[in-house]
Amino acid sequence: MLDEDALARRFDDDPDGAVALLVDLARATDPELRRRARALGSRVLIPMTRRSGPGRSSGAVRLVTSRKAGLDLDIDAAVEAVAGRSWLAPEDLRWRRWERPGRAYILLVDASGSVAGSPLTTAVVTAAALAGRCGPQDELAVVAFWSRAVVLRAVTSLRPHETVLDALFDLRGGDMTDLAAGLRTALAQAELCGAGRRDILLLTDGMATAGDDPVPVAATAGASGAAVHVLALVDEPEANDACRRIAEAGGGHVAMLLRPSDAPAAIAEVLA
Repeated sequence: MLDEDALARRFDDDPDGAVALLVDLARATDPELRRRARALGSRVLIPMTRRSGPGRSSGAVRLVTSRKAGLDLDIDAAVEAVAGRSWLAPEDLRWRRWERPGRAYILLVDASGSVAGSPLTTAVVTAAALAGRCGPQDELAVVAFWSRAVVLRAVTSLRPHETVLDALFDLRGGDMTDLAAGLRTALAQAELCGAGRRDILLLTDGMATAGDDPVPVAATAGASGAAVHVLALVDEPEANDACRRIAEAGGGHVAMLLRPSDAPAAIAEVLA
């Protein structure tokens, strides 16, 4: 049984505990309980993260030439579109319109060790917060890594941003931590993005136990037009230093993310 009213009251009193319970229910053996918990997760978590942290960064509005109807017909662009032809088709028309450029977010989740409890809860809330920031022109991908890397949601996915939580609810992971492999997979997703601004948000303690040194891989982010930010899950000197080196190499920033409820503020901090 799932008492949604009781769970809603717990969100008011203990949001971190309520999210942890909801994630456990979303992985339950009973299929009906699992279905109801996942549906509730999408309805509750995304609005909750919008309320608890800064919303979507609006970005700069610019005047562009587009096939979508706009303020004025761009005669020069339309003439170029029909170069060499004596007739004009409706799809040849070009318009000048104000447009807010899209932004791409790629969440890179450390799924090494036991993917349960606080690490999974934090990943779910972080994904919900990113989905809450996304507008119609934005792109969202999720990659998980351990000894290998798996694309849970491709940046080319046409499914609504709100469905991003389902893939994380099913995440199991493995034992080793190949940070370099995770970064390479996230950067490959960045290269597929249509948005001009591409942000990789790495959820980790920064400690690699397998594979190559992640710092040189992070340093290649600029070639993909991306920045690598680190959401640090552990506040310890060695981990802090590792996270800082990855973010500096990737042209990004570091923010502490010690509790699931810190996710909206941490995301806003690195993306500001």
